[in-house]
Amino acid sequence: MEIFLIILIALTLLGALFFVPIVRLLEHRPVLLLYAIVLIFVFSSLFSPADLPVVSVAGINFNQMDIIGPIILVLCFPFFFFYLRNGFERKDIVFFVLFFWMMILGLNYILGLRAFGLQVATNEFRSYFYIICITLYVASLNMHIVWPQIERLFLFGAFCLFVVAAIGFVDGDFSRSGRPIGSSHALLILQALLIAIFMYNRRQLSPALMPFVVCLFPLLVILQHRSIWVVMFFSLVSICILEPAMRGRIIRFGLIGLVVVGGLCAVMFGTTIFEALKDSYDEAALVGTGEKTNTFLWRMQGWRSLLTGKQMDSVQDLLIGNPFGSGWERTVLTGDGLDQVRSETPHNFYLQTFLRGGVLGFLAFLALHIMLLKKMCFRARVDPELRPFLLCLTVLIASQMIYYIPYGSDYIQAIFLGSGIAWLRHSETVKGAI
Repeated sequence: MEIFLIILIALTLLGALFFVPIVRLLEHRPVLLLYAIVLIFVFSSLFSPADLPVVSVAGINFNQMDIIGPIILVLCFPFFFFYLRNGFERKDIVFFVLFFWMMILGLNYILGLRAFGLQVATNEFRSYFYIICITLYVASLNMHIVWPQIERLFLFGAFCLFVVAAIGFVDGDFSRSGRPIGSSHALLILQALLIAIFMYNRRQLSPALMPFVVCLFPLLVILQHRSIWVVMFFSLVSICILEPAMRGRIIRFGLIGLVVVGGLCAVMFGTTIFEALKDSYDEAALVGTGEKTNTFLWRMQGWRSLLTGKQMDSVQDLLIGNPFGSGWERTVLTGDGLDQVRSETPHNFYLQTFLRGGVLGFLAFLALHIMLLKKMCFRARVDPELRPFLLCLTVLIASQMIYYIPYGSDYIQAIFLGSGIAWLRHSETVKGAI
């Protein structure tokens, strides 16, 4: 026991010795923490959610983001302390909405601690905690310096996932059950592709990266995440609407990617890929026959069950939602008409946020995104200097809003929320409130 105590004291003293230098380093190199976040996210693609490495201390499980989250929250506290102390101005309305949403979530977390205990409540609250921490941290940064690094960071993350996917396809299994990475990681690849398109339009994309970027489009098709196909379609249409001059380039490079990479895959794997894509389409179009059920219809059954079940049976539940730890238990029908109880997350971030934030929390969450999109579009029209960056972020945030319909949100998406707030904070400070 004495040996463990001595080791603990030694580690504490060592941490205190390097505390100030590390804090100073992170203040001057904020992208280091963002790299850590993206690398952790990429690392998670190697595991199923149930198999992610955790450390258990006193019966409580901790993962890597449980360490990163509090660190970035502490680092951005001095910045937001002045907002809290001096009060909000009109240009700070987005911050106010974000803080209001945080308060609703924090209240339900406290209620969840009292009702279900630390571990159960924290397991559900974790994802929101990460989103809040990362959004606040990135919103406090100088985007003129950090945004180009974020662009390169997402391209790097997409390259890592590209390698993981390529290794996963070596066995020739292109079926939906053999997908090497999940939809959230495919979304990062898509968003890296969107970033690269805007970088190319600004003539800031290295020619050496062009073959890699062109390969991302067919990769997203082969990965067979149908929700990502929908998000990609609307994202590319949005770019064509916001930047008409880019239409020809998008079509040209998209066709090059499909023809070249698709041709190579067809030569190497024959009809395997095309059969897998056909099966994926047939499953998506299935209405519910035999033992199978259309995925979207199955999810809609679960959403209806959650909204009409015990989760929403009081005024408090409707107003501020359920405490964290209440679970997601609902009943759905299988393809043969039998009731099936499921307890995983709802596969809809809007519904999930409504259940844990009620009407107030949901409206704050929705207002945060809509205000960001509206303000960035307005500022892009009146500020030519920031237009390429703001339009890029507009498409990125819109893409994740579409993704929220069939899936949840991952902490990696909070980087774009924080970036949007930071860009607006700079432009509004320089040129007046919107």
